[in-house]
This record gives sequence, structure tokens and C-alpha cells, in this order.
Amino acid sequence: MAYFVKLIFVAIPLIALVSVVFGSQNGSTTFGVLEKGARLIHKEEIVEEKKFFRIVTRKIVFKPQPHKIGSIVITDNSENNGGKASLLEGGPSANFAVLQFKSARNHGLNFTLEIFDNLVTCNRCLLPG
Repeated sequence: MAYFVKLIFVAIPLIALVSVVFGSQNGSTTFGVLEKGARLIHKEEIVEEKKFFRIVTRKIVFKPQPHKIGSIVITDNSENNGGKASLLEGGPSANFAVLQFKSARNHGLNFTLEIFDNLVTCNRCLLPG
């Protein structure tokens, strides 16, 4: 009996350590390639309060624009790293995007969404003279 009690007291901290090391993932992500000189066309803070034992979701629709999206940078600002972002439609090389943010159970959302356009080359700059 004493052996099993010792085994339990060793197993519980070991399981907790493994869940902290492998379970905490950063929810930050990038869709597309953020090139040097890209222009920021949209910035938004996605913040939702936590709900008791619930998963918080929020859908963001970036309506069609006259210019193409070059990259989407999503930064997780939460300390618990309990959320993730998914690109549902559009995105880089399209002129619109539909994103879904989803929290871990019993956590809220705290993301920064930045959308950049494609790097536009100036044809006039390439001409000699």
C-alpha cells in the first residue's frame, strides 16, 4: 500500500510538469510572408472575456478591398496561451479574409490582428532616366 501512495505522489507532479512543458503552445501565427516594406492596412485588437467552463469564439470578416492581402500576422497577447486562430476563407493573395479565433475552455481571447498588403513594385522606379 505504501508503494502505491509513493507512486501517486511521484506521478502527479510528473504529469503536471509534462502538461506544462508540452501543453502550453503559443497561439501566435502568420499566414503568408511578411515582406520588407509591406504596408499595414488593418489592425485590430480581439479581446473577449472568459466564460465559465466555456470556449469563447469570435469570427472576423475582413471585407473585400481594392488591394491584395500579402500577409496576416496574429499575435497572442494572453499569458495563458490558451487560444488559436484559423483562416477560414481568403487570406494572402486574395482581397478578403475570414478568420476565426477560439479560446481554450475557461479562458478568454486576447489577440492582435494585423493585415498587410502585397509589396507593390513601382514600374516608374524601374525605368532608366
